[in-house]
Amino acid sequence: MTATMLWMPLLNGVLCLAYMAAFIALATAQHATALAWVLAAVFALLWLAAVTRAWLQRGVPPRLQQIYAVAVALIGAALTLVWWRFTDTAGADTGGAAKPTLTWLKSVLFAIALYLLIVLPPRFKWKSGASGILSGLPLVVLGGLLNVAQDGAIDVEVRRALLAQMILGVWLAPAMAVAFIFGVSRLLASPRGHELRTPVVAAGWVLCFAAIIVTGAALRWLATR
Repeated sequence: MTATMLWMPLLNGVLCLAYMAAFIALATAQHATALAWVLAAVFALLWLAAVTRAWLQRGVPPRLQQIYAVAVALIGAALTLVWWRFTDTAGADTGGAAKPTLTWLKSVLFAIALYLLIVLPPRFKWKSGASGILSGLPLVVLGGLLNVAQDGAIDVEVRRALLAQMILGVWLAPAMAVAFIFGVSRLLASPRGHELRTPVVAAGWVLCFAAIIVTGAALRWLATR
C-alpha cells in the first residue's frame, strides 16, 4: 500500500499546479465559473489516466522510498524558494474578497473519500496497491480548488490572485504527505510499532499537522518579504 500511496501526493500536487496555472491563464470574467468546472473534469480524467498506468500501480520500490521522500522534500523546498524569488507572491489585494461558497463541498468530499478508503477495500478484497491509490483520491483537493475558482461572487481577478498565492504552498504540500506516509509505514513495519499502531498513527497525524502549521506560517512570512 505504501508503494502506491507514495506516488499520490506528487501526482495530486502536479495536477493542482496545472489546474491553477490553467485557470490563471485562461479565465475570463464571462466564463471563469464554467472554466473552473471544465478544468475539474479534466483534472479528474488526467488523474484516472495516471493511476491506470503500470508504473504507478507498481509503486515506489521499497529500496528507493527513502531517497524518493528526501528528493520530494528538497525539490519542493527549492521550487518554493524559486517561486518566491521570481514572482509576486503577495499578488493582488484579496482582503475584501467574499468567503468562497463551497466550504461545505470540501467537507462532504472528505467524508466520501474517507468512507471509500475504510469500507470498499475490505468489502471487495482489493489489493493493497489499489488501496494505496484509493487513499489518494483528489476529491478534497478538487473541492478546495473549486471552492475558489468557481465562486461567481468573487471577482475573477481576485480568484486569480488567490490561486497565485496558493501556488506558493503547492510545492511543499507533497513533501509533507510523503514524509507522513513513509515515516508511519516504516514505524508500523517493526513488530513494536505494529503493536502500538494506533498511537503511532496518531503521533504521525499530530506531527504532520504541526508541520503544516509551521510551514504555513513560514510561507505567509515569505509572501510578505
